[in-house]
Amino acid sequence: MAVWFVTGAARGIGHRVAREALRRGHRVVATGRDLAAITEAFAGAGGEVLPLELDLLRPEAPAAAVEQAMRRFGRIDVLVHDAARTVREPLRETTDAQARALFDVNVVGMLAVTRAVLPVLSAQQTGRIIAVGSAAGFSAPAGSGLYSASMAAVEALCETLRAELDEVGVRVTVVELGRFATLPAALDRGPLLPGDPRKAAAAILDLLTVDDPPLRLQLGADAVAHVEAKLEHVAQELDLWRPVSLSTASDHDLPGQNGQWPRGST
Repeated sequence: MAVWFVTGAARGIGHRVAREALRRGHRVVATGRDLAAITEAFAGAGGEVLPLELDLLRPEAPAAAVEQAMRRFGRIDVLVHDAARTVREPLRETTDAQARALFDVNVVGMLAVTRAVLPVLSAQQTGRIIAVGSAAGFSAPAGSGLYSASMAAVEALCETLRAELDEVGVRVTVVELGRFATLPAALDRGPLLPGDPRKAAAAILDLLTVDDPPLRLQLGADAVAHVEAKLEHVAQELDLWRPVSLSTASDHDLPGQNGQWPRGST
């Protein structure tokens, strides 16, 4: 039985993960900005869940929440980051205020919670960190620049954490979600949905059964398609421009020598 510390647990994938963890017999620290909403979302769950207020815009909040979790359960085994904001507008129409608000939650907040939990995981010499991200953080579509940038930052943080924490027994995974409808009314429409959040939550819980989980896990057929297309494009572009890239290795081999620029380029 593990203790799961979940951010953004009042709704969405975070809520589904917390519910699935409880169903499987784990204990859950369910956190969110609105304590009333968190408490209502887990009404009747009993002593296996600890609802906590966690406002990621308050610098002191993560440490306080971790302290309460440790006082209640004595350990934290899995940290799940799901709290996030979304902005879906063309970049030219976004504002600095939107960018700061988005990154303060999605990136700075995620990092603050991680720093608060890491001493616990490091002392235990075991644990998991799972960041619920988006395929948009790997392949950024038009109209989602700010959100995609924040998710790309989350991916970079997770990759670094993976390298830094492997030696202390802490495994890190970033989940690249496709499109999942999480409202119950939408879920009832079944085949109309691109992804089933119940299955996504189950897949995230199953990561705990794997000794060597992936750094990146795509969930949803659309996520797989986006990642495959991006990998193919990058591979083709790398191959096309390889002579130019390699020509910068020394001052005696300049770009464009020996007709190495790709045909049609300027």
